Formats: sequence, structure tokens, C-alpha cells
Amino acid sequence: MLTWLGGGERRELHEQHERSAHAIAGVVVILNAALAWLVTTLAVLEATRWTLLAVLPVTLVFGLLVGAITRGVASGPIRGLRGIVGRGLVAVAVGVAVGEFAALAVFSGSIDRQLALQAARNADSAPAVVQASTSAAQLRTTRVALDKAVDTARVHRDEALVVARCEYHPTPACPQTRITGVPGSGPETRTANEVLADSQQELDNAIATRDRQAAELDPKIADAERALSQARQSVIADADHGLASRWLALQDSTLAGAGALMLRLLTIAFFTLLSLLPLILRLWRGETAHDRHAAARAERERAELDAETAIAVKRAEVRAAAETLWAEQQLVQARMAVEAQTEIDRAQLRRRVNAELEGASHVGEPVAEDIYLPIAAEAEAASLAATESPEPEVKAVVTETENLPAPVESRNVHA
Repeated sequence: MLTWLGGGERRELHEQHERSAHAIAGVVVILNAALAWLVTTLAVLEATRWTLLAVLPVTLVFGLLVGAITRGVASGPIRGLRGIVGRGLVAVAVGVAVGEFAALAVFSGSIDRQLALQAARNADSAPAVVQASTSAAQLRTTRVALDKAVDTARVHRDEALVVARCEYHPTPACPQTRITGVPGSGPETRTANEVLADSQQELDNAIATRDRQAAELDPKIADAERALSQARQSVIADADHGLASRWLALQDSTLAGAGALMLRLLTIAFFTLLSLLPLILRLWRGETAHDRHAAARAERERAELDAETAIAVKRAEVRAAAETLWAEQQLVQARMAVEAQTEIDRAQLRRRVNAELEGASHVGEPVAEDIYLPIAAEAEAASLAATESPEPEVKAVVTETENLPAPVESRNVHA
């Protein structure tokens, strides 16, 4: 089996070293197919939600395909530099494809982090997240407005308290622009105390309103926060993690640093070399006795096929020439028959015309034009009959013309 996988047939290889070389190439083919199966399985598992048992048959097909291509690169005769370059390009393409799958498996952790960051950045623009964020923001704004109203009322109360105290007992620290500066309980002091009482009432009302509405807003805000968090997590979980997205994330991860890029290139180079190794071993092995026998056998078969083809072509040409000559001969015979029939028709017509002329001369009447009409009709009918069946009439007429006294008729015409 190893010999066959290496591109050879054990029954055709008579030298031990040739079988060994093909067996080594077969080991390389098996290793390449197995590694391709492994790295493809890991890459597909990370990119899908399938189970291992569902992924293995799919990736096995890819591994077998890689093994078949590698075996094809190592087998068969190699014809010139163009054949070597063609096989090498195919092997490089297969190696690069397998190397990319291997890179996806090697950088799976970095790819997951990159995809998570991208999903988190894109989650805020998702419609569900935007709606939940807007609802939560409105509730938080209402809650903040209640606290701000309480703070504003407290500030007003504190200012009114300062003014009332300073009106009753002014000190250098008091705001001179807001008080009269006259101590005691005068009208300004009473007015300041009334303003203080109103500010205190406003603060109490703001605190009561905040406490009453906060009891309803705080649970709603908590629910909105949970809904926003769930919506963001759902969008992040539903983000695309397929092979295409992971490959694009691999580009971002490897191009960001020289070390990651070097590791990726080394991975691709390893699998490319592994795909090229059977061809390299084939070239190192050189031309063997089996290759020479195979080339000689192919040359003999090609020569025999060329000879058989040339003979068949020559026979076809001879047959075509013979058929052409036979057709030409039949055409000549047909022309001769038509010409003979034409001459016979002319002779018969001439004889009838002479007979009519002789009869008219004995009677002494002029020959009318109507006499020639039956003769022409008979001649036309005879010509059509000769055209439809020339051969029997030719024989009959020829027999009849043998008894015609052609010279005598000629003398009668002159008479």
C-alpha cells in the first residue's frame, strides 16, 4: 500500500531500492493527508457549532482529497520542465490551503479575542441594543431629574437660611448684597424667615416626590439595565464566527505583529514543503529501470497506434477514390445513354418529317403547320420516356436503328 501511495505499482517494480523510494513517498502522502484532516477538523470545530462526530466525516473528505492530489503529483511520467512546474504549482496551492487551515487552528485563541472585541464594538449599534439603551437612558434621566430637583431645593433652602440668619445677626462673612445689615427682627428679617419657610417646604415636597417616584423608577431602571445587558450579550453571541470571519480576524491578528506573521508564514511553508516532498523525492530518485520500461512500452504503443491509424486512413482514402471512380463511370454511362437516345429521337423525327413531306408532295398540297404539331408532341413524349427509363429504350432503339436505311432516306430528302 505504501508503494502504491507513493506513485508506484509493486508488481512492476523489480528493484528493491525502487520499492523503498516509493514507500517513503507513500509515508509522506499519508502524513500530509492525516495532518490536513486534523487541522481542518480543528478549524471547522472553532468556526461552527457542530459536534465532533458531525465534523469528522466532512473534514475526512478534504483530507482524502489532499492525499489524492499529493499521490497524483508523485505518480505518472514527468514530461519535461513544464510538467515539473505544473505539478509543483498544484502542490504549492494544496500546501497553502492546508497551511491556512493550520493557521486558523494555531491562532484560535487570538482569533476568538479579536472577534469578541469586534462584536463588543459593533454591539452598541445593533437595533435591539440601541432600543434597550434608549429606554434605560430615559429612565435614568428621570431619576436624575428627581435628585437634581431635591438638590436645587436644598440649595435654595440653604441660601434662604443664610439670608435669614444674616438679617437677624449680620457678620462680615454674610453676603452683603442680599441683606440690609440692620440687626434685629425687623421686616426684612420676617421676610427672610418667610422665604426660608417656603424653601423648606419646597425641599420637603421635592424629597417626598423623589421618594415616591424613586420607588417605582429604581426597579424599572434595574430591569432596563438587565435588558440592555442581555441584548448586548445576545448580539455578541450571535456575531458571525464562521470561517470567513475567522480568516479575516486572522489577518488582523497576524498583520498586527511581526512574530505572529512569522509564525503564520512558517506554518504555511511547512505544509507547502510537505505537499512538495513527494515530487522532490521523485526528482531525487531520478530515472529508474521501471521508468525506462514504461517509457519504452508507451513509445511502442504510440508507434503501433500511429501505424494502425495511418493504415486505416489509407484504406479510407482508397475506398473513397474507388467510390469516386465508380460514380464517375456511372455518370459517363448515363451521359452516353442520354446522347444516344437524343440521336435516336432526332433520327425518328427526321424520318417522320420526310415521310410527311413525301406524302404532301404526292398530293400536291402545301404542307400545313398543323402537321408538325403531332410530330413535336410525339417527340417530346419520346424524350420524356427516354429520360425516365433510358436503358431499356436505348437497347430497343439501337436495335431498331440497325435496320434503318439511313443512306436511302438521305437521297429521298434531296429528291
